Amino acid sequence: MKKILLIFTCLAVAILLILPSVKGANTYSITVNKAYHLLFVEKDGNIVKTIPVTIGKGGDSETPVGEFTITSIVHNPNWYFNGKVYPPYVQDPENGLGVCWMGISLPSYGLHGTNEPLSPGRNRSHGCVRMNNKDVSYLSGISFIGEKVRIEEGKQNEIADHL
Repeated sequence: MKKILLIFTCLAVAILLILPSVKGANTYSITVNKAYHLLFVEKDGNIVKTIPVTIGKGGDSETPVGEFTITSIVHNPNWYFNGKVYPPYVQDPENGLGVCWMGISLPSYGLHGTNEPLSPGRNRSHGCVRMNNKDVSYLSGISFIGEKVRIEEGKQNEIADHL
């Protein structure tokens, strides 16, 4: 009986030592501020990277606002657009998703790369948040399925809240 109690005590101590490191293993958060066309990557409440983004043109192509989660991460995706299938960007530079697609919990919307490297900072997408390929590669490397993504309208005078 004492051996069983000792084993359970040791297991409980081990679990208590391991849990904080698992919980804190990925403490990043992602916020998109539409007013500034910027995506903020925060770790432990501090901004570690600021990424310029392209957002929706407006109207039917408006980038949605809200709290979402990442539902998929696909490297070198095919792009299905207007009845045509574009092979991965590395094979076809016309692929508008660039090198990575990160789907969010609103179907047909996501964070992704681009084939238009000068578009970040503008309203040119069909509603998705797009960024240069090096930036989406970085983001997909630290992100995970189920991670929260907040997209907010923002105001031009609120940038100091993020700095």
